[in-house]
Amino acid sequence: MILLCSNAQHIYWLGRYLMRVNFFCSRVPFTQDQDAIEFSHAFCLPAYDAASLNELALDPEQPYSFAKQFSYARDNIYELRSVLAAKAYSELNVLIKNASEQPGYICDIVQECNEILEAETDRDILLFFSLGQKIELLDSVLRFKQDPTAAMAQLDGIIHALRNYGWVSLEDAWLQFKLEPNLISFYHFHDQLQLMFEAPV
Repeated sequence: MILLCSNAQHIYWLGRYLMRVNFFCSRVPFTQDQDAIEFSHAFCLPAYDAASLNELALDPEQPYSFAKQFSYARDNIYELRSVLAAKAYSELNVLIKNASEQPGYICDIVQECNEILEAETDRDILLFFSLGQKIELLDSVLRFKQDPTAAMAQLDGIIHALRNYGWVSLEDAWLQFKLEPNLISFYHFHDQLQLMFEAPV
């Protein structure tokens, strides 16, 4: 399949949003105020202790809540209805409906969505989905000031594979990031990544 740049971008952001919700789900409920404060600071969230961060996670009006982040993933899935395999799209639609009717199950549903998408046989879909997931992982690692070596290693092969799409300048930006792997240089790299989506894929 030859992807339109817009479809590649939807797949990429779908990977990011699903990974983001999954990451948050793995930490909620917070029981220690210090852990909650560190998480809130890392993502600039309006929470000041474990209780307030747990409330934020369940408040559908909050931009970082489970429901809101999943709604962004849902919108990207809808945009991909003509790209995903019919069976995969049908299964995802069922999960989306379940999430709307029972938001308390979003964490379980996100994992099921991941499994469906990771089973896609189209290599382009898998590539851009993996790109989104690994970029989101690296973003989180950098925000928490953790060692990014493992996350960068996971991205190396994906960035190299994107050369086949003519994204040579992205690899150059990636090499620059690896020389100074911090949030500022990551944002510069991500700016270049966003530019790549403006070219035909």
